[in-house]
Amino acid sequence: MTNNAKNIVKNLPELTKTLKWCLSLLWQTSKFYTIVRIFTELLTPIFSTVAIFIGRVVINMLAGQAAFNVNPENILIILLAGLCAVAIVRGLSQNIMQYCRTMQDDMMNAKISEIMMEYAFKADIEYFDNPEYYDKLNSANRDSYAVNNVVWNTIGIISSGFSFLLAFVILSQMSLVYSVALIIAAIPASIAAAGFAKALYMLSLEQINGMRQMGYIQGISSERIFTQDFRLFDIGYRLKHRYKRIWEGLFYTRRKKTHKRTVFLCVLEALPEAVIALISIDIALSVISGNATVGDYSLFVGLTAQLWGAISMLSLSAMQVYDNRMQLDNFKSINDFKSKIKNDGKLELKGIDSIEFDNICFTYPGAVDKALDGINLTLDKNTKTAIVGLNGSGKSTLIKLLLRLYESDSGVIKINGKDIREYTLHSIRANFSVYFQGMQNLSFTLEENFAYTDCDSENDDIEDRIKAALSAAGADDIWEKCDKGIKTSITRFFSDDGIELSGGQHQKLALARVLFRNRSALILDELSSNLDPKAEHEVFEALRKITDGKMTIFTSHRLSNVFLADRIIVLENGKVAEDGTQEQLLKNKQRFAELYKYQSDKFATNENSSSVEWTIPMVWRHGHLE
Repeated sequence: MTNNAKNIVKNLPELTKTLKWCLSLLWQTSKFYTIVRIFTELLTPIFSTVAIFIGRVVINMLAGQAAFNVNPENILIILLAGLCAVAIVRGLSQNIMQYCRTMQDDMMNAKISEIMMEYAFKADIEYFDNPEYYDKLNSANRDSYAVNNVVWNTIGIISSGFSFLLAFVILSQMSLVYSVALIIAAIPASIAAAGFAKALYMLSLEQINGMRQMGYIQGISSERIFTQDFRLFDIGYRLKHRYKRIWEGLFYTRRKKTHKRTVFLCVLEALPEAVIALISIDIALSVISGNATVGDYSLFVGLTAQLWGAISMLSLSAMQVYDNRMQLDNFKSINDFKSKIKNDGKLELKGIDSIEFDNICFTYPGAVDKALDGINLTLDKNTKTAIVGLNGSGKSTLIKLLLRLYESDSGVIKINGKDIREYTLHSIRANFSVYFQGMQNLSFTLEENFAYTDCDSENDDIEDRIKAALSAAGADDIWEKCDKGIKTSITRFFSDDGIELSGGQHQKLALARVLFRNRSALILDELSSNLDPKAEHEVFEALRKITDGKMTIFTSHRLSNVFLADRIIVLENGKVAEDGTQEQLLKNKQRFAELYKYQSDKFATNENSSSVEWTIPMVWRHGHLE
């Protein structure tokens, strides 16, 4: 236990630095609330000491052990009025302090939530594939309340220290033995409490993964997207069993440590209580023998209780500050996950004429095999390029590197002949309209979904632009459902009168948002994965017109979707397997032709069947399919 006390002293400089950080955050939220709370906290021990002294005089007067030259009744009335005034002012200050604390705590919680969202929004995407990051993010969210606590526990130390000083000085003048004995008796309990606080907190960090699993199970139990699976496979009871099993393992470990803490503190905290009892007996005997007054007994007991209370609160606040400092360090340690995507570029990208991939290699964190291995490509502004290949061939990875969502391991990506790292991140991403595979819409209104997609757009004609984008995406049926126009909520998550969209409609809405953005370069990643054949046809017919004069890159593992392309690049195992027009690749009879045959065979009936033979129209010539 003594090592814990040494650690507290050793970490005082770091604690001071942490306190300054928290105070600056509080000061930013409200200077007024901060000042009022500190002032009222420091008034509390003064009120307590004044009340004890007035009480001593009143008790002596009532016991006939005090003499005054003036009318004692008037003195008594004044003293009682003073006690009443102290009680009123103390109660008033406590209520004011509580009001200020409630208001500022709300402001601080909002501020901390903003900080946590900032961490999440700025973190590299690769961290979201890392369970260690999720554990850290979860524990940082949990420990964020320590920002408030570390400051007010420190103010509690100041207030308790002031109360301790007043009681110790006054009590020592009457009996130094009493003061020293009480302090010595209180030290073991204080050190033990600090040690157990650290042990329990470290245990909570060890259990964070299990706690996160429990939170995940509880969260998905009420998620709409899982409701069908849970009922179809009847797995609710299994999830409940898993939740209970995890909880029991965590709970029994915590209970063992908490039981040990309780036993130790019950024994150690009995020591100062025994000293107080002995002091009370000694003073009572002095009163009986005539060496002290009844008021002295009241004063001694009051000051002793104040001294013990101050020591107890001082040690408790110090322990909590130490505990909170660890939690705050954990909260701040989310910064340890440094961004690998550096935003050091100074150039502003104003348009895209060419894109070049020069010997690009990339391996996902934690993976063994390369996702991309020596990619060399040049894409021109007026060329519509399809990147095709089986799942896992590296199609989407190439797009993510282009948008600097990940950083390549080696090689250089250039836009307009310059390394993309020379441009600002914002200007790179601002030049692309991108549809990602599995792109999600927000559970807000139709207008907000489009406005968030293009925050720089003008709002004057937003309704007409939204209708045009929906029409271009083959999503007129969505607009027909919107009784409130662009103010319609696209889910019922927050609004009872929201609309429900099918999976295909959600995908068409996501595409419409991309078209609404209307940038010089268009990227479509596995666009038609959820579209029915009719919607797919409508979307691609619309895209044929929209993509004229615009750099267009689209990825797909469905070769029937590449008829828009002037150029087709086939990726396999992270490498370029083929590169050419659709007609050239079919004539080459290599990998593209092989993949084409796999898919076209599914649309042909058996030769002996009476059904009509179907084939996929794959080649686009002279404005029509052949």
